Amino acid sequence: MHPLRPDRQCLSPRGAPPPHGPEPIAAGRHAGRPAHPALRLLDGVGAAAKDLLGLLVPVDCVACGAPDRELCAVCARQVRGLTARPARVEDHAPALIEASGRVLLPAVSAGPYRNELSLALLAFKRHGSAVLAAELAAALARALAAAAGSAGLGTAADGGVLLVPVPTSGAAFLRRGFDPLQVLLARVRRDGRIPPGTLWAEALAPRRRGPRERLAAVLRAVASPGGGSQKGLGRSQRRARVSGSLAARGRVRVRGQGARVPDAGRTVPSLQGRRCLVVDDVLTTGATAREAARALEAAGAVVLGLVALAHVPLPDAGARRSAGTLPADTQREDANGGE
Repeated sequence: MHPLRPDRQCLSPRGAPPPHGPEPIAAGRHAGRPAHPALRLLDGVGAAAKDLLGLLVPVDCVACGAPDRELCAVCARQVRGLTARPARVEDHAPALIEASGRVLLPAVSAGPYRNELSLALLAFKRHGSAVLAAELAAALARALAAAAGSAGLGTAADGGVLLVPVPTSGAAFLRRGFDPLQVLLARVRRDGRIPPGTLWAEALAPRRRGPRERLAAVLRAVASPGGGSQKGLGRSQRRARVSGSLAARGRVRVRGQGARVPDAGRTVPSLQGRRCLVVDDVLTTGATAREAARALEAAGAVVLGLVALAHVPLPDAGARRSAGTLPADTQREDANGGE
C-alpha cells in the first residue's frame, strides 16, 4: 500500500469534480512565448533563422509531413487541443490504482499519448528540436498549473513544493545525448511558467548498482524482445524492471522563478518532510512513477502525486471528467500498513 491517504471525494475514480478545483483551461489557450521582451526578441530571431535554415536544409512536419516546419501550424493547433484540458488519469495506469478503486498515487496528464501529441513527443525524444520543445513545454506547463491549482502550493510555509523529474537512464542519455524531460522543464522555467510556490528540484538519480545487479540487468535486456526497452512489457514485468532503479540525492539543488519562494536557487540538505510532485513525460502502467515515489519517500519526502506530459489511454478505463487537480490534504498513512 502506498503511504498516501488521499481525500476520497477528490480521488474517487468515478467521483464528481472537486467543488473548488481550478478553472478549466480553455481549448486553444497557448502561452508558450516568453513574457520578457528580450526573450521574445530572441525567439523571433530564432524563428527567422529557422526559416532561413529551412531553405538550405528542408524539414517536414513530424506529424503530417507538410514541408518547411518540424510542426506545422495545423498540427501545432492539434497538440494544443489535445493538451488544453489536463485531467486526472490514474485509472489509466494499473500500478497507480487498486482493483477496488483505491488510488495509490494520484496523477494528472496534459493529454493522451496519441495522434499529433505522440508523434511530436516521440520525435522530440529522438532528435530534440526547439520548435517541438516550445510546444511540448507549454503543454507540460498547463498540466503543472492544473495539478498545483487546488493544493494550496502558493501559500506553502515549508519552502515550496518540489517538482521532481524522473531522470532518464544512463543508456538513454548516451543514445540521445540529452534528457528530454530536463530540457522541457528548463523551457518551462525560462518561459516563467513554473507554478507559484513550487520549485524544480533534480532530487532523483539512477541508483548505482553492484556488479551482480548490473550483470543481471544486462542478461534481462539481452533476453527481452525489446533489448532493454519497456515497450511491450506487462505491469509486473515493468515493476520488476524499475524496482530499486532510483535513489534520492543526498543534497538537492532547487530552482524556481525566484518570487517569494525561500529556497529558490539554494541547496536543500534533506528531503525530510518536503512535499513533492513527481514529473514524467509519458505515463504508461505507472511502475516508474511508483518507483520514483518510493525513492523519495525513503528519503523522508511526502509525495503528493504525479504530473505527466502525456498518458497512454486504456480503452476499458473509466472515463474521468474531473479537472486535473490533486488533493489539497494528502497525508501519510501508518508506515506499517499496506503492501
